[in-house]
Amino acid sequence: MKRRDFIAFSLACGVSPWSHGQTMPRFADMHTHMARLPGRLRSSMQAGGVLLIAEKVIPDLPLLPRERGARPAAVRGAQPGEMRFSFEGQWARAKALARSEDLVEVTNAEILDRVLREGRPAVALASEGADFLEGDLGFLDKMRADGLVHLQLVHYRISDVGDISTEHPLHGGLTAFGKDVVRACNRLGILVDVAHASSDGIAQALEISSRPVVYSHGFVSAEAPGPRSRIARAIHLPLAKRLAEKGGVVGIWPLGSMYSSRDAYADGIVRFVEQLGAKHVGIGSDMNGLPSTVLPSYQDVTELAGMLEKRGLKGDDLGAVMGENYIRVLRAALTV
Repeated sequence: MKRRDFIAFSLACGVSPWSHGQTMPRFADMHTHMARLPGRLRSSMQAGGVLLIAEKVIPDLPLLPRERGARPAAVRGAQPGEMRFSFEGQWARAKALARSEDLVEVTNAEILDRVLREGRPAVALASEGADFLEGDLGFLDKMRADGLVHLQLVHYRISDVGDISTEHPLHGGLTAFGKDVVRACNRLGILVDVAHASSDGIAQALEISSRPVVYSHGFVSAEAPGPRSRIARAIHLPLAKRLAEKGGVVGIWPLGSMYSSRDAYADGIVRFVEQLGAKHVGIGSDMNGLPSTVLPSYQDVTELAGMLEKRGLKGDDLGAVMGENYIRVLRAALTV
């Protein structure tokens, strides 16, 4: 029996394909753009034993370059109301996709626990950037009521929330408003995500947040990352360790220009586990968002799990990296 067929059989029988201590597979992806593939989401998740995805909408999408291979950066300033309008349109499409694919929307801890018990494919609706708030914290309350449970503070645009890792800083990290956004997320039950933030912004979010924080997609660098450098999208190792000490998780992306193969990606994950601990590393596939990837499909997830197991990541540690860590921090954020 092929490994992929074994996974499908295991799912049908309620047996975890990669952890003897669990009754159902709990792979969770910390960062996806699956709305770009309507009609195939649920089947893709089931093929790889994927239980939960964090689906990100992109408020600053209208400002990003359209040319293939162009440097990802805002090419112009935003017009008043533009980020809100962009967000609302994408948000409506993401919710419609979840309904059409019969995915459970995880909006509170009780629903998350039910998803874990029943093994139904689910989605945590998220935003890649808080630009859509446009200075209005009250709108965050409204969006939390409409299902927003995971908020990445910044993306490819320096905003009224704070600086980004790929451009020279203007604010010295988070703005006063950005710091208020972190506090509001803690109050409302929204997971704080510091991916794309500058090192100063990450440090400030970690200082402010009373809940675990995630860096949903990227990698860890012993060298301090700088704007427009080859490692601009990394989190500095000392910050990653501080994030881990506060219970957070770093999602490792499978960027093709960084990893020559899936084997190399597995090696990288194991290296980061050695640096941060198995309880603080996860998978942030950036599915359909990377220019090249060594994990192009959720059907490849089970092969990745096997590679990690062969490298000595087994049992609870393997389950943690493959999804339990993200589930843990999401539950912590939702429990208010």
